[in-house]
Amino acid sequence: MRHEKIEQVLQKVNGMLLKYKYALLILLIGASMLILGGGSKPADQTDAPPAQETAQESGEFNLDAFERKLETSLSAIEGAGRVQLTLSLKSTDEAVYAADIRQAQQGKDSSSYESTIAMVSDSGYGQKPVRVKNMYPVFRGALVLCDGADDTTVRLAVTQAVSTMCGLGTDKISVLKLAN
Repeated sequence: MRHEKIEQVLQKVNGMLLKYKYALLILLIGASMLILGGGSKPADQTDAPPAQETAQESGEFNLDAFERKLETSLSAIEGAGRVQLTLSLKSTDEAVYAADIRQAQQGKDSSSYESTIAMVSDSGYGQKPVRVKNMYPVFRGALVLCDGADDTTVRLAVTQAVSTMCGLGTDKISVLKLAN
């Protein structure tokens, strides 16, 4: 008798499995994704992206990263050799945020303005300001030290490359021989 009840229960379970097999399959796949890492990672994990990638994603300018990248490009110029680059800034980067401006009229001659920064919800249930645009820094000048600076062709190529990348006039760029 007990054996028959177990068989009946197993037949019911088997029937339900066949009836809802696709729903159960989707449920199992979703649960396995959550268990194996499909969810979000805690903020304190060590595999966070490098600072320069984070800065690029957020739109902020990183002078050191820009200098290193430009140094790498300049050292690829034929005859340039080792390169050291120093850039000076006239102004730093600036972010422009959206604002809600309200004007209140007080009588005929006076009015007042009220301004608040527009905010949006981010993925972490917080708020962040709405960035309209980024104004990148303006360079004042550049100093380039390289092994091939004694060759006028190399000096001209380095000067033109820095001028193109930084928006500087050639009179604001010094290319000098790197000391050994």
